[in-house]
Amino acid sequence: MITVVEGRVARIREVAKLGVSFVEIHAGLDEQARPGYSIDQLLADGREAGVPFSIAGGVGPDTIGSVREAGATVAVAGGAIYNAPDPGVAARELRKRATA
Repeated sequence: MITVVEGRVARIREVAKLGVSFVEIHAGLDEQARPGYSIDQLLADGREAGVPFSIAGGVGPDTIGSVREAGATVAVAGGAIYNAPDPGVAARELRKRATA
């Protein structure tokens, strides 16, 4: 899991050289709370790094399409499911949008 904010792409490439199948690019709650945070930066970093990647941190119904389009191997949606009034409905909606 890559949680580095500065120099994230270089770190992803460094880890990829070790032969990993993919890297997870993660924005913790502290990073998500920073002014100007956008999941779009995680997605851009994943595309730029040029290795298979997963995304965690800000994945929800409004962003899952962008995650898919960016080519992420896996999308981790925590809060979008466990903070939803009906987690089952939320999970089904995310799956539907992820595979649309």
